[in-house]
Amino acid sequence: MARAALRAIFLAMVSALGAFAHAGPGTAFTFTGMLEQSKGSLSGPTPMTFTLWDSIIEGNQLGQTLTFDGSEGNGSLVNIMDNGGFVVSLDFGVPVWGTQSRYVEVTADGQLQQPRFIITGSTFSANTRGISVSPGGSVGIGTNNPGNFLLAVNGPTANRTGSWSVLSDARLKKDVRELQPGTLDRLLMLRGVEFEYTDEATKERNVATGPMVGFLAQDVECIFPEWVECDDAGMRFVTERGTTALLVEALRELRSEKDAQIAAIERRHRTELEKITREKDEAIAALEARLEKVERSLSN
Repeated sequence: MARAALRAIFLAMVSALGAFAHAGPGTAFTFTGMLEQSKGSLSGPTPMTFTLWDSIIEGNQLGQTLTFDGSEGNGSLVNIMDNGGFVVSLDFGVPVWGTQSRYVEVTADGQLQQPRFIITGSTFSANTRGISVSPGGSVGIGTNNPGNFLLAVNGPTANRTGSWSVLSDARLKKDVRELQPGTLDRLLMLRGVEFEYTDEATKERNVATGPMVGFLAQDVECIFPEWVECDDAGMRFVTERGTTALLVEALRELRSEKDAQIAAIERRHRTELEKITREKDEAIAALEARLEKVERSLSN
Protein backbone atom coordinates (compact mmCIF):
# COMPACT_ATOMS: atom_id res chain seq x y z
CA MET A 1 0.00 0.00 0.00
CA ALA A 2 1.47 3.38 -0.98
CA ARG A 3 3.01 5.57 1.71
CA ALA A 4 0.71 8.43 2.70
CA ALA A 5 1.84 12.01 3.23
CA LEU A 6 -0.34 13.65 5.83
CA ARG A 7 -0.99 17.36 5.95
CA ALA A 8 -2.79 19.16 8.74
CA ILE A 9 -6.02 20.56 7.39
CA PHE A 10 -8.12 20.00 10.40
CA LEU A 11 -10.66 21.29 12.79
CA ALA A 12 -10.79 19.82 16.33
CA MET A 13 -13.74 20.27 18.64
CA VAL A 14 -14.15 19.81 22.39
CA SER A 15 -16.60 17.28 23.80
CA ALA A 16 -17.61 16.98 27.45
CA LEU A 17 -17.60 13.17 27.34
CA GLY A 18 -14.36 11.27 26.79
CA ALA A 19 -14.04 8.56 24.21
CA PHE A 20 -12.53 6.30 26.85
CA ALA A 21 -13.95 5.65 30.28
CA HIS A 22 -10.69 6.26 32.15
CA ALA A 23 -10.05 9.64 30.57
CA GLY A 24 -10.56 12.82 32.52
CA PRO A 25 -13.46 15.17 31.75
CA GLY A 26 -13.05 17.81 29.07
CA THR A 27 -10.14 16.12 27.29
CA ALA A 28 -11.98 14.46 24.39
CA PHE A 29 -12.39 16.00 20.97
CA THR A 30 -13.37 15.07 17.44
CA PHE A 31 -10.42 14.99 15.06
CA THR A 32 -10.84 15.36 11.30
CA GLY A 33 -7.97 15.02 8.86
CA MET A 34 -7.08 14.20 5.27
CA LEU A 35 -4.54 11.75 3.86
CA GLU A 36 -2.83 12.63 0.60
CA GLN A 37 -1.34 9.79 -1.43
CA SER A 38 1.41 10.04 -4.01
CA LYS A 39 0.39 6.63 -5.39
CA GLY A 40 -3.06 5.14 -5.01
CA SER A 41 -5.11 5.92 -1.95
CA LEU A 42 -6.06 4.51 1.41
CA SER A 43 -9.77 3.94 1.88
CA GLY A 44 -12.09 1.94 4.07
CA PRO A 45 -11.38 0.62 7.60
CA THR A 46 -7.71 1.24 8.38
CA PRO A 47 -5.61 0.65 11.53
CA MET A 48 -4.32 3.97 12.86
CA THR A 49 -2.37 5.19 15.90
CA PHE A 50 -2.42 8.69 17.41
CA THR A 51 -0.06 10.39 19.89
CA LEU A 52 0.02 13.93 21.29
CA TRP A 53 3.24 16.02 21.39
CA ASP A 54 4.38 19.44 22.56
CA SER A 55 6.54 20.05 19.47
CA ILE A 56 6.15 19.56 15.73
CA ILE A 57 9.39 17.52 15.71
CA GLU A 58 10.88 15.48 18.56
CA GLY A 59 9.66 17.03 21.86
CA ASN A 60 7.76 15.24 24.61
CA GLN A 61 4.77 12.95 24.27
CA LEU A 62 1.73 14.07 26.24
CA GLY A 63 -0.81 11.59 27.53
CA GLN A 64 -1.43 8.10 26.26
CA THR A 65 -1.02 6.45 22.87
CA LEU A 66 -4.34 5.77 21.19
CA THR A 67 -4.51 2.71 18.94
CA PHE A 68 -7.42 1.98 16.63
CA ASP A 69 -6.94 -1.54 15.27
CA GLY A 70 -10.12 -3.27 16.39
CA SER A 71 -8.36 -5.50 18.92
CA GLU A 72 -9.61 -5.93 22.47
CA GLY A 73 -9.26 -2.76 24.53
CA ASN A 74 -8.52 -0.61 21.48
CA GLY A 75 -10.74 1.50 19.27
CA SER A 76 -12.29 0.26 16.04
CA LEU A 77 -10.53 0.64 12.70
CA VAL A 78 -10.78 4.19 11.37
CA ASN A 79 -12.86 4.56 8.22
CA ILE A 80 -10.99 6.54 5.56
CA MET A 81 -13.24 8.00 2.88
CA ASP A 82 -12.48 7.79 -0.82
CA ASN A 83 -11.12 11.36 -0.79
CA GLY A 84 -8.70 10.49 2.04
CA GLY A 85 -10.68 12.19 4.76
CA PHE A 86 -11.28 10.61 8.14
CA VAL A 87 -12.96 11.49 11.42
CA VAL A 88 -12.11 9.98 14.78
CA SER A 89 -12.82 10.72 18.45
CA LEU A 90 -9.61 11.14 20.46
CA ASP A 91 -8.96 11.44 24.18
CA PHE A 92 -5.33 11.47 25.29
CA GLY A 93 -6.37 12.00 28.91
CA VAL A 94 -4.78 15.45 29.01
CA PRO A 95 -6.09 18.84 27.82
CA VAL A 96 -5.06 19.76 24.29
CA TRP A 97 -6.13 23.40 24.36
CA GLY A 98 -4.40 26.37 25.89
CA THR A 99 -1.84 28.99 24.97
CA GLN A 100 0.78 26.47 23.83
CA SER A 101 0.38 24.58 20.59
CA ARG A 102 -0.08 20.83 20.60
CA TYR A 103 0.65 18.38 17.79
CA VAL A 104 -0.91 15.06 16.85
CA GLU A 105 1.29 12.40 15.30
CA VAL A 106 -0.48 9.82 13.16
CA THR A 107 0.45 6.36 11.97
CA ALA A 108 -1.79 5.01 9.19
CA ASP A 109 -1.59 1.33 8.25
CA GLY A 110 1.83 1.06 9.93
CA GLN A 111 3.30 4.12 8.20
CA LEU A 112 4.33 7.15 10.25
CA GLN A 113 2.88 10.29 8.70
CA GLN A 114 4.66 13.61 8.48
CA PRO A 115 4.30 16.36 9.35
CA ARG A 116 2.39 16.23 12.63
CA PHE A 117 -0.96 17.97 12.90
CA ILE A 118 -0.79 21.28 14.71
CA ILE A 119 -3.59 21.98 17.16
CA THR A 120 -3.92 25.40 18.72
CA GLY A 121 -6.49 27.00 20.99
CA SER A 122 -8.13 28.59 17.93
CA THR A 123 -8.92 25.17 16.50
CA PHE A 124 -11.37 24.44 19.30
CA SER A 125 -14.96 25.51 19.69
CA ALA A 126 -16.89 25.19 22.95
CA ASN A 127 -20.31 23.51 23.20
CA THR A 128 -19.83 21.34 20.10
CA ARG A 129 -20.80 18.02 21.65
CA GLY A 130 -21.89 15.61 18.95
CA ILE A 131 -20.94 18.01 16.12
CA SER A 132 -18.26 17.23 13.56
CA VAL A 133 -16.93 19.15 10.56
CA SER A 134 -15.51 17.36 7.54
CA PRO A 135 -12.37 18.54 5.73
CA GLY A 136 -14.65 20.01 3.04
CA GLY A 137 -16.63 22.05 5.58
CA SER A 138 -19.71 19.81 5.81
CA VAL A 139 -21.28 19.67 9.27
CA GLY A 140 -22.58 16.49 10.88
CA ILE A 141 -24.75 16.48 14.01
CA GLY A 142 -24.89 13.04 15.60
CA THR A 143 -22.80 11.67 12.72
CA ASN A 144 -19.17 11.90 11.64
CA ASN A 145 -20.04 11.32 7.98
CA PRO A 146 -22.30 14.02 6.47
CA GLY A 147 -21.59 12.68 2.98
CA ASN A 148 -22.40 15.13 0.19
CA PHE A 149 -24.67 17.24 2.37
CA LEU A 150 -23.58 20.60 3.75
CA LEU A 151 -25.51 19.70 6.93
CA ALA A 152 -26.51 16.18 8.00
CA VAL A 153 -28.40 15.36 11.20
CA ASN A 154 -28.63 11.82 12.55
CA GLY A 155 -31.70 11.93 14.77
CA PRO A 156 -34.91 13.88 15.29
CA THR A 157 -34.78 17.63 14.72
CA ALA A 158 -37.14 20.44 15.66
CA ASN A 159 -37.54 24.19 15.56
CA ARG A 160 -39.79 26.25 17.80
CA THR A 161 -41.82 27.74 14.94
CA GLY A 162 -42.53 24.41 13.23
CA SER A 163 -41.65 25.83 9.81
CA TRP A 164 -38.65 26.68 7.63
CA SER A 165 -38.40 29.98 5.74
CA VAL A 166 -37.58 30.46 2.06
CA LEU A 167 -37.14 33.78 0.26
CA SER A 168 -40.33 34.28 -1.77
CA ASP A 169 -40.62 37.99 -2.52
CA ALA A 170 -41.96 38.53 -6.05
CA ARG A 171 -39.27 41.16 -6.60
CA LEU A 172 -36.63 38.42 -6.32
CA LYS A 173 -38.17 36.18 -8.99
CA LYS A 174 -38.38 36.20 -12.78
CA ASP A 175 -39.99 34.09 -15.50
CA VAL A 176 -42.97 33.50 -13.18
CA ARG A 177 -45.63 31.34 -14.86
CA GLU A 178 -48.58 29.20 -13.86
CA LEU A 179 -48.08 25.50 -13.23
CA GLN A 180 -49.21 23.32 -16.08
CA PRO A 181 -52.52 21.47 -15.59
CA GLY A 182 -52.26 17.90 -14.33
CA THR A 183 -50.57 18.54 -10.97
CA LEU A 184 -53.05 16.30 -9.17
CA ASP A 185 -52.46 13.45 -11.61
CA ARG A 186 -48.68 13.79 -11.21
CA LEU A 187 -48.92 13.66 -7.42
CA LEU A 188 -51.19 10.63 -7.56
CA MET A 189 -48.62 8.86 -9.75
CA LEU A 190 -46.20 8.85 -6.81
CA ARG A 191 -46.05 5.47 -5.07
CA GLY A 192 -45.66 5.43 -1.32
CA VAL A 193 -43.95 2.32 0.07
CA GLU A 194 -42.96 0.79 3.38
CA PHE A 195 -39.34 -0.34 3.69
CA GLU A 196 -36.23 -0.74 5.82
CA TYR A 197 -32.72 0.42 4.95
CA THR A 198 -30.12 -2.25 4.25
CA ASP A 199 -27.43 -3.08 6.80
CA GLU A 200 -24.86 -1.46 4.51
CA ALA A 201 -26.88 1.76 4.36
CA THR A 202 -27.30 2.00 8.14
CA LYS A 203 -23.62 1.30 8.67
CA GLU A 204 -22.08 3.59 6.06
CA ARG A 205 -24.72 6.27 5.50
CA ASN A 206 -26.70 8.69 7.61
CA VAL A 207 -29.93 6.64 7.80
CA ALA A 208 -31.94 5.15 10.64
CA THR A 209 -32.99 1.58 11.33
CA GLY A 210 -36.49 0.13 11.56
CA PRO A 211 -39.63 0.37 9.39
CA MET A 212 -39.90 3.50 7.23
CA VAL A 213 -42.47 5.05 4.91
CA GLY A 214 -41.42 6.99 1.83
CA PHE A 215 -40.63 6.84 -1.88
CA LEU A 216 -38.15 5.07 -4.14
CA ALA A 217 -35.99 7.71 -5.80
CA GLN A 218 -36.09 5.90 -9.15
CA ASP A 219 -39.91 6.12 -9.12
CA VAL A 220 -39.90 9.79 -8.14
CA GLU A 221 -37.35 10.60 -10.85
CA CYS A 222 -39.83 9.56 -13.55
CA ILE A 223 -42.44 12.03 -12.26
CA PHE A 224 -40.54 14.86 -10.54
CA PRO A 225 -36.94 14.61 -11.84
CA GLU A 226 -36.12 17.95 -10.21
CA TRP A 227 -36.62 16.30 -6.81
CA VAL A 228 -33.85 13.71 -7.32
CA GLU A 229 -30.09 14.19 -7.06
CA CYS A 230 -27.12 11.82 -6.75
CA ASP A 231 -24.13 11.71 -4.43
CA ASP A 232 -20.57 10.98 -5.53
CA ALA A 233 -21.27 7.23 -5.45
CA GLY A 234 -24.30 7.62 -7.73
CA MET A 235 -26.79 6.94 -4.94
CA ARG A 236 -30.02 8.89 -5.43
CA PHE A 237 -31.65 10.99 -2.75
CA VAL A 238 -34.96 12.85 -2.81
CA THR A 239 -35.31 16.53 -1.98
CA GLU A 240 -38.94 17.59 -2.28
CA ARG A 241 -39.21 21.06 -3.77
CA GLY A 242 -42.25 23.28 -4.04
CA THR A 243 -44.39 20.62 -2.36
CA THR A 244 -46.75 23.17 -0.79
CA ALA A 245 -47.33 24.92 -4.14
CA LEU A 246 -48.01 21.56 -5.80
CA LEU A 247 -50.51 20.60 -3.10
CA VAL A 248 -52.32 23.95 -3.47
CA GLU A 249 -52.61 23.51 -7.24
CA ALA A 250 -53.72 19.89 -6.78
CA LEU A 251 -56.45 21.05 -4.37
CA ARG A 252 -57.45 23.73 -6.87
CA GLU A 253 -57.78 21.10 -9.60
CA LEU A 254 -59.71 18.83 -7.24
CA ARG A 255 -62.10 21.65 -6.38
CA SER A 256 -62.61 22.54 -10.05
CA GLU A 257 -63.33 18.89 -10.80
CA LYS A 258 -65.74 18.69 -7.87
CA ASP A 259 -67.52 21.93 -8.88
CA ALA A 260 -67.89 20.61 -12.43
CA GLN A 261 -69.33 17.35 -11.15
CA ILE A 262 -71.77 19.17 -8.86
CA ALA A 263 -72.85 21.44 -11.73
CA ALA A 264 -73.42 18.39 -13.96
CA ILE A 265 -75.47 16.69 -11.23
CA GLU A 266 -77.53 19.84 -10.74
CA ARG A 267 -78.17 20.09 -14.49
CA ARG A 268 -79.18 16.44 -14.64
CA HIS A 269 -81.47 16.80 -11.64
CA ARG A 270 -82.97 19.97 -13.08
CA THR A 271 -83.70 18.19 -16.35
CA GLU A 272 -85.23 15.22 -14.53
CA LEU A 273 -87.32 17.53 -12.32
CA GLU A 274 -88.57 19.42 -15.34
CA LYS A 275 -89.49 16.14 -17.03
CA ILE A 276 -91.32 14.87 -13.93
CA THR A 277 -93.17 18.19 -13.59
CA ARG A 278 -94.14 18.11 -17.26
CA GLU A 279 -95.36 14.51 -17.04
CA LYS A 280 -97.31 15.35 -13.88
CA ASP A 281 -98.99 18.31 -15.54
CA GLU A 282 -99.86 16.21 -18.59
CA ALA A 283 -101.32 13.48 -16.35
CA ILE A 284 -103.41 15.99 -14.43
CA ALA A 285 -104.63 17.54 -17.66
CA ALA A 286 -105.58 14.09 -18.98
CA LEU A 287 -107.44 13.26 -15.78
CA GLU A 288 -109.29 16.57 -15.88
CA ALA A 289 -110.32 15.91 -19.50
CA ARG A 290 -111.61 12.45 -18.64
CA LEU A 291 -113.49 13.82 -15.64
CA GLU A 292 -115.08 16.51 -17.78
CA LYS A 293 -116.13 13.89 -20.36
CA VAL A 294 -117.69 11.74 -17.63
CA GLU A 295 -119.56 14.73 -16.22
CA ARG A 296 -120.98 15.56 -19.67
CA SER A 297 -122.03 11.98 -20.19
CA LEU A 298 -123.86 11.91 -16.84
CA SER A 299 -125.60 15.18 -17.51
CA ASN A 300 -127.02 13.84 -20.78
